[in-house]
Amino acid sequence: MESKLTESDMVPYAWKFIEEDNGVVYNIQFNEVPWKMRKVLMEAMKDWERWSVGWHKDSGNQLFSFKKLFKDQQEWEEWANKFPMQIIEKRTWGNKEKVVIHGKKRK
Repeated sequence: MESKLTESDMVPYAWKFIEEDNGVVYNIQFNEVPWKMRKVLMEAMKDWERWSVGWHKDSGNQLFSFKKLFKDQQEWEEWANKFPMQIIEKRTWGNKEKVVIHGKKRK
């Protein structure tokens, strides 16, 4: 079966990785990145460190993970809300989890 992925299939998922003395590190992962979107994604994430790359064996699309140090959670949220795609963040406090959606859903 041929995959008919769209840009909406590459929804970014984010999570707070670790708190450092000088800020907080966030990770963001993009799944199902079509080849035609790779250059656009790399440009949008140029100030992030790419730390992982993978691929989906059926679709042939790639997966990219990035990380970046922000001075605090507010700086992260400001960045996430300005990003041109909707970002889904999973927050965890002990046994509690919350999903936060940043930015506007693009049509």
